[in-house]
Amino acid sequence: MMRRSLSFAALGALAAMVFATWMHFGVLNPANVGWLIDGHDRGQSAIGLAAYLRAGGPWPLLHQPLLGAPEGMTLLFTDSIPLLGILLGPVARWLPPGLQFLGLWYLACIILQVGFAWAIVRPRAPDGMSAWLCAALLALMPVLINRYGHASLCAQWLILWALWLHLDPLRSRSSFWWAAVLGTAALVHSYLLLIVAAIWASAMLRALWVEPQRRRTLIGALGVAALAVAIVALHGVLGQRFASTGTYGAFPVALDAWWNPANPSYSALLPSSPDDGHGFEGFQYLGAGLIALVLIGMAWSAAGATRLATPAMPGDALRRLTCLVPALLVLAVVAIGPQPKFWGVPLWTFHLPPALTDALDPVRAGGRLFWPATYTLAVAALLVVCSMPRATLILAGALALQLVDLMPMLAAVRATSAAADSSAHYHRTRDPRWDALIAQAGTIDFQPPNPFADLALMEEVTWRAVRLCRPVRFTYAARETAGMRARLDAEARDFQAGRIEPTRLYVLLDGKVPRVLAGRVQRLDGIAIIAPTASPLPPGCRP
Repeated sequence: MMRRSLSFAALGALAAMVFATWMHFGVLNPANVGWLIDGHDRGQSAIGLAAYLRAGGPWPLLHQPLLGAPEGMTLLFTDSIPLLGILLGPVARWLPPGLQFLGLWYLACIILQVGFAWAIVRPRAPDGMSAWLCAALLALMPVLINRYGHASLCAQWLILWALWLHLDPLRSRSSFWWAAVLGTAALVHSYLLLIVAAIWASAMLRALWVEPQRRRTLIGALGVAALAVAIVALHGVLGQRFASTGTYGAFPVALDAWWNPANPSYSALLPSSPDDGHGFEGFQYLGAGLIALVLIGMAWSAAGATRLATPAMPGDALRRLTCLVPALLVLAVVAIGPQPKFWGVPLWTFHLPPALTDALDPVRAGGRLFWPATYTLAVAALLVVCSMPRATLILAGALALQLVDLMPMLAAVRATSAAADSSAHYHRTRDPRWDALIAQAGTIDFQPPNPFADLALMEEVTWRAVRLCRPVRFTYAARETAGMRARLDAEARDFQAGRIEPTRLYVLLDGKVPRVLAGRVQRLDGIAIIAPTASPLPPGCRP
């Protein structure tokens, strides 16, 4: 009991230290929102959840009417972590409007990352200290640290959870466990669901190959797949026609991504190709410490040391990880895309048919699909090193090397949450008249309907609108239906022609005013707006 308590204390301390190097503790205060609504994806994630808690449909239907009105949309399409909607929905009526829960989500992600890392390595490590060091290295994965701007994709503990199940001979056959991880992934993000599903499918195929007579395995697999499909359908993914962005291949993983930081300011020890602005999604840098462990593990194995290994050598675990290779190769092809890159330079280009580009649009940020390969490599390297003599000393050296190498990256990422130490909500819309202006509007309309015209301004105005329960015609969404895009384009044409609705508040994101409307435009905090007339409170908001 004492040993277990010490282990929990050590893991808690590790999670706290990792979180403190990644975020300011001010993010944990639900009333602090200024650090979120600054023009990054995590701001939209917080807004979507706030809209659902303010005026969501009956629980557990995760649809809200305020964003993308009048159609509204589900939490999945605002990247707002439906799992948080499920957990917070029953108490939403007692929560004051305008709270954020992403800071607590970030903390939970680090705790779960540490916990599942420990669960994977502890049975295969020579001692508790070695396991703690392995957990620290998996908690400091650069692919996790770098996702600070996209809260739902910080749930990379789902990958570790799936690997933990796959590596366990009993749990890997359990439909209950796989239903739990796949169901949870479906309530977090579609990319993570696809990644976890690839690991699950590999485990099922292995089980059927080893014991083809196990019909229960196949029946259980079908049941788990049906659950995941049902959850996705609940999000409104099925049965709708979505507009394609035509951008598949624009966010690939580079062939040298494991050792190329792709950002000169991120690594203190290894050189980087120039940051071309397209490497974020495909960022897979391991860090100098993990790269060293991979090389050591490869050298140890090549020297034939595995044949002389101690009982701790994870032979079965490595064989199980090898079973993932076919699925990882499929994901890698999608992640690399039609234009393979090395050192930031395209090597060649395959010209895909437009129909195929549109079909692959749901995975246009394909670089993310290489994450399971990166985690599998890291776990394999750690398990091999754990079987070596003086494993603890090697792991300690690797962790020190990793920290030294990633110090610039950690400092840069942590600085993005510095505003959480202040209680200020708004930086662009500071005038107190904004709330009165929004409150008298029937709806809020942004022109042009393009989030990249000024996303920070969009987020601040939308946050105010959600607090005051005012519908917003246009919002920054992960996916748009073809019908919604057609409506937005029609409204943009009407605006340019001077045909406006008198009950709407128009916010001009690019500051450009159609000549026919020049006399109607006012400026507040230097922002061009067209004020509305009075309008009643939209129905359906919680008191």
